[in-house]
Amino acid sequence: MKKSSPDSLRTGLFAIFVLSGFAGLIYQSIWSHYLGLFLGHAAYAQALVLAIFMGGMAIGAAWIARAGQRWRNLIRGYAIIEAVIGVLGLLFHTLFTSVAAFSYDTLIPALGEPWTVNLARWLIAAALILPQTVLLGMTFPLMSGGLIRRFSGSDGHTLGGLYFTNSIGAAIGALVAVFVLLPSIGLPGAMTVAGVMNFVVAGLAWWLAREPEPEISSRSTLGDNDTQKLAKNPLLRVVLFSTALSGAASFAYEIIWIRMLSMAVGSTMHAFELMLASFIAGIAFGGLWVRKRADTTDSPLRLAGWMQVFMGVAALASLAVYANTFAWVGWLMQALAKTDAGYSVFNLGTATIAIAIMLPAAFFAGTTLPLFTVALLRSGQGERSIGRVYAWNTLGSIVGVFAAIHLLIPNLGLKLSLCIAALVDMGIGLVLLRMHASNQRDMLRFGIGAALVAVALIVAVRIPFDPMTVASGVFRHGRTSLHTGAEVVYYRDGKTTSVAAISSPDGTIQIATNGKTDASIQMRDDLPATPDEPTMVLAGALPLAMHSAPNRVGVIGFGSGLTTHALLADKRVQSVDTIEIEKAMIEGARAFGPRVHRAYEDPRSRIVIDDAKSYFSGQRSKYDIIISEPSNPWISGVGALFSKEFYEFVPRHLNEGGLFVQWVQLYEIDDALVSSILKGLTPAFSDYAAWLTNSYDLLIVATPKGQLPKLNPSTVMSQDAVRIDLERLGISRPEHIQFRQIADARVLRAISKTYPQQRINSDFHPVLGLEAPRARFKAVTAQTLLTLPTTNRPLMEALQFGMPLAAKVPTPAIQHFAADKLTLQARMLVAEVKGDLASYSPSVIMLLAPFKDCKGDWTEAQTRQAGAGIAEVARQTIKFLPADALQGVWIKPRWFQNCTSLPRDLTRALALMDAHASRSYERMASLGEDWIHHRPENPYMAHFFDGYAWSGLLLEKISKAQWSELPVILEQMDKVETIHPEFGFLRKIAHGLAQENTHK
Repeated sequence: MKKSSPDSLRTGLFAIFVLSGFAGLIYQSIWSHYLGLFLGHAAYAQALVLAIFMGGMAIGAAWIARAGQRWRNLIRGYAIIEAVIGVLGLLFHTLFTSVAAFSYDTLIPALGEPWTVNLARWLIAAALILPQTVLLGMTFPLMSGGLIRRFSGSDGHTLGGLYFTNSIGAAIGALVAVFVLLPSIGLPGAMTVAGVMNFVVAGLAWWLAREPEPEISSRSTLGDNDTQKLAKNPLLRVVLFSTALSGAASFAYEIIWIRMLSMAVGSTMHAFELMLASFIAGIAFGGLWVRKRADTTDSPLRLAGWMQVFMGVAALASLAVYANTFAWVGWLMQALAKTDAGYSVFNLGTATIAIAIMLPAAFFAGTTLPLFTVALLRSGQGERSIGRVYAWNTLGSIVGVFAAIHLLIPNLGLKLSLCIAALVDMGIGLVLLRMHASNQRDMLRFGIGAALVAVALIVAVRIPFDPMTVASGVFRHGRTSLHTGAEVVYYRDGKTTSVAAISSPDGTIQIATNGKTDASIQMRDDLPATPDEPTMVLAGALPLAMHSAPNRVGVIGFGSGLTTHALLADKRVQSVDTIEIEKAMIEGARAFGPRVHRAYEDPRSRIVIDDAKSYFSGQRSKYDIIISEPSNPWISGVGALFSKEFYEFVPRHLNEGGLFVQWVQLYEIDDALVSSILKGLTPAFSDYAAWLTNSYDLLIVATPKGQLPKLNPSTVMSQDAVRIDLERLGISRPEHIQFRQIADARVLRAISKTYPQQRINSDFHPVLGLEAPRARFKAVTAQTLLTLPTTNRPLMEALQFGMPLAAKVPTPAIQHFAADKLTLQARMLVAEVKGDLASYSPSVIMLLAPFKDCKGDWTEAQTRQAGAGIAEVARQTIKFLPADALQGVWIKPRWFQNCTSLPRDLTRALALMDAHASRSYERMASLGEDWIHHRPENPYMAHFFDGYAWSGLLLEKISKAQWSELPVILEQMDKVETIHPEFGFLRKIAHGLAQENTHK
């Protein structure tokens, strides 16, 4: 067999280590998603995922550092390890789903006590990935040891090269995982790709290492036992403690930078992976730079000392770069078109900003581990030192993770935490420089280093970290600061997010997480409630008005606390458990004071800091109502609360007759993504309905068994405390709540069918986490649902719900709901047409003008003008008023009695309006069919009234549930170009109704 040349062998092994790093980062990224689903997104869970990963790596590196010394072919040992990792990777998804199901269904309910539940979850999570991480920890020591044996004399070149290739592969893996693999094949597919890649790496490594490694002396391999003991080797102590502290600082940087950048660019899955890739890329290039210098330097530790100083200085300098980040993001938001291409450029901009902040310090971080290892190799520590340095560095990283999340950030904030981590790095550097200062010249260098550290710290402390800027939410609207006059009354960097409570001059207070406003409340009694308040209050009032005995309620997400406050206004409620993952959110919401006091002061209120899924699983008793109020789905991790698996989980924790409420934000999301939510929700529940609380927030109430109870608002409005809460929103009558219903089960299922190619949002195919950030950037809205109470109200009536307000019922005092305002406007228009008001609006003037002098022949222009007026006023009145309110306007109209004759087209159009106003579906259909088959003489009339003609045919079939006949009408309707665009949404939903019910 032909031997491989040394250069080609080394190049080949470096190349496969790129693939190894690529697969390893896919594992880390995908495991984080898997364990996040199991542990939740609380701070301890995030820390635990990293700790398990890094801890396993440390164990593997430490063990192989000793055991591997006796192996005669380390590269082939590496190949075997990669193959085993591949096997475990291919089996992981099946193992995870089985273990998670057993835990939630059997183990956690049996344990009951919170501390035993948490302990079990931690142990299970560790057991799921610890074997793979231990094996992954062996790969670097084995590969580097094998190469050093084969290519002695260039230890620094080998270690730096491996650090570069593995890290650059990892950086690419992070990007490919989130931008390619997850969107196309989901979590299970990504694990399969990584597993297959491990087999490829194993096969190539086995083939390349077919020749045995050269024999080396036992001393150079094993080293002297006494010199390898910490207690007897000062150099070993210095190196291992230094690499551990350096690893701790580096991971603290990573966590702090990601938190800081989330406030500037948004907490999306894409942004997170771009930041992670930037950090790892910096480490990779540091390893590349140090390849040659590690071998040529006369003192690796002195050079490592300078690298540590420069790393800390670069970390402090990142604060100055960060201070400009908001201006850069603001410029991007204002300059870029809100398109798919614009979003791609925004991601490139995000990556550039992350590189500018992270890469310099990460670059120096990438130089230190090879330098520390070379220092030990030169001192005769043997190849065992490779694994020991790697293990201690990894153990330090675990300390850095826990210290940053649980100690530094919550107590000192992001800025000071970064300064502390930088001080640790610079302190290590100064210690190493002082150790090697054997002459006056070296002392001068040490003094320069100390001066540099002092100057960097002084400058860094003075760099502003203005809450007015960091809480601005620049990534949503492009503004780099809060509005003039706004005041930050609370700000804290919590364990999982940064929370700010902001007071505005108009009396409004809003609470924001990482710059994204989650809730706002008007604190002044003399000003109307904010649009957010109806959502939060009705989230509690709706299920209370449907459930006969709402004793125990669970609320997912605290927000402002207003939902919990509203629930406790009902005397029937015995307890409310509010589960929130961030303690700072609870503290910040105290700024709302008396508006939410029951959430804090009522003895029935219990606030729990935990992940909702695990908390519910540990409860022995179930709930009568569960309300899910997550933040927007584009935020990383939130999509799991809109997933198919979550909706399958909820019914298990509801009592018989229990109700589930889901808040869905219809802004910064599109129809297709809402469809992905509904496709997951609708199969898990037997019946459901939806209400719009304002212009963009949807509440879905669902029951897992039987029919949804009838809404009876009088049940809650008869209680003084509830009535006061609702009247503050302008809701003073039961009809006001009923009027907000926009969909029943048939409509929601139909909308879920309108995008057949759209995947269901799932834990393992996170559609929302991947696609919602694009919708957020494009500032789109889910128009189909939003148009139901305005454009498509006739559809709701045909399905026997969503009736107009009766004439005797006044409209709400505050028109948060779009149809309230349109109803008031319709009533005024009708009064104008009847002559009950002295003044006329432009629409009514346009309607009446052609009919003032209509005793002679009508011109084509006059007919066109009359048709336009009829169509416009009809559009603004018929769908918002009941038939009795339209008498004299469209039903037996009296406003054109002076006309001796009307053109045939106008007569037919008025007959159509009469049928629609009367809700006479048979007449709608017959007149519509006549209109379609006998086209109007005036071509403009087709544009004005074709929609009414076709919609009459559809509404007649829908009212009679004749679903099989809808496709024929829709097929013909799709070919017509003269239909007004507003009828397009009716056509879309009718397609869904036909598909859903014909399929059944």
